[in-house]
Amino acid sequence: MSDNLTLSSWHMTRAQYLWAVLGLLVAGGSLIMARGNIRDVFTAEPDFVLGLSLSISTIFFTKAFSRSGIASAVHHIHEPRDPNVAAALDAAVDQRLHAMGLHENVALLSRDIAVAGRRINEFYDLQAMEPRFHATAPLLRVALTDLDDALAVVSRVAERIGTTEVNHVYHIPDAVRSHLNDALRDVREASARRHESYESLRAQIAGAAVDDLWGVFAVLTSDTLKAQRDLESLASRSIQTVPADRIGVLQGYLAASLLRLETVTELIRERGLVEPHTLQIVGQDLLRAQVKLARAQQLGTGGEPTGGRPTAEQGVPTP
Repeated sequence: MSDNLTLSSWHMTRAQYLWAVLGLLVAGGSLIMARGNIRDVFTAEPDFVLGLSLSISTIFFTKAFSRSGIASAVHHIHEPRDPNVAAALDAAVDQRLHAMGLHENVALLSRDIAVAGRRINEFYDLQAMEPRFHATAPLLRVALTDLDDALAVVSRVAERIGTTEVNHVYHIPDAVRSHLNDALRDVREASARRHESYESLRAQIAGAAVDDLWGVFAVLTSDTLKAQRDLESLASRSIQTVPADRIGVLQGYLAASLLRLETVTELIRERGLVEPHTLQIVGQDLLRAQVKLARAQQLGTGGEPTGGRPTAEQGVPTP
């Protein structure tokens, strides 16, 4: 028996203290009875008096220093001082969670949330080349952020109950998030100015927009919207993919957007169109965002992920 178990066995409840006090009172009363006028009775029948008194006190002391199996078990559950008892309780709880299917359901929920995020990302990428997709894109980006947050909650629950088959969730340090939020404001401005530029150019051309200019402009739109999506995801408190990898992809989106912007400007001049002044603002905003992302990378995005395992389902969007 370990020292911890010995100490735990002598930890008494209120009821036990009461029985002990009663036992002491009876024992004290027995001593008092052996004095004064009662001494004659005690002298005549000493065995009877002492035997009865000691028997009663023995009953009380027995009740005080022993407890039923149920009382002992309840005590150890509420105060598991012995590591063996604590380990047995943990094993029993884990066995019950397995019997309830909780681990399997938490793992399934984690997988479903990750899959839902992938499907929305795929749809977002397909729609991102539409010039007017910016009107409905915010709803999808909010949905993606909500899914990241939901997966973070599931991951924390899984970690506490010991479920291992869940997706990793990475947490962004506050110092890094500050730079990411600054970059996000610039990218949002660039996206808004891109829309204004599109409307200005579209007003100068009759007919369908199907030539090289509009093709390159559609790619510029796609890269800008993807950059905004990834930045909004990174600026949240948690993310499903490795933050450093996601920032690298994001830098690729911004660099591609700047290249597309140069091409769009050249095609506008070749066609003799009036270049919207907002296009220059788009370039300035994207360059500022690049600088702020570089600062975020210098700070690092370290930290261990929450969750049990990385999965092949957790991909990084490809520019």
